[in-house]
Amino acid sequence: MNVEKQIKLSFHGVDILNVQFIAENILDKNVNVDIIIKPKVFYPVNSPLEFKIIFDTQLKANGFFELKLNAIGHFSISNDVDEETQKKFINTNAPAIMFPYVRSFITTFTSNLGNVTGPLTIPPHFFSGQLEELTENSLPRP
Repeated sequence: MNVEKQIKLSFHGVDILNVQFIAENILDKNVNVDIIIKPKVFYPVNSPLEFKIIFDTQLKANGFFELKLNAIGHFSISNDVDEETQKKFINTNAPAIMFPYVRSFITTFTSNLGNVTGPLTIPPHFFSGQLEELTENSLPRP
């Protein structure tokens, strides 16, 4: 039996770096909450097999609240990956792996705000397209 080597994308966790929350009023449950998720990618110069996915996330209900957070997901990839597969892993798979952690954080955070927002659950999100590439100087800092 011939066993093929699996291409490996490894996930090493998520760090929530910054959280900003401003409440103006208690959320009216009939008001729409706007959700913006902007994934970006960073390639460390000294680690060619590693990359980081950065989520700039914002939830906002005008007149009620605004929540912003920055999260970084840490990933590595095996060195025998062709360029097309690598792009798919970076632009689609890695953000999809990281998303549930950010989603869970937001639900837990907002459920601890009591009646201000109540627990907010972000719906599933699908990622596609080329991610914006960040430089060392543009990375979010804690």
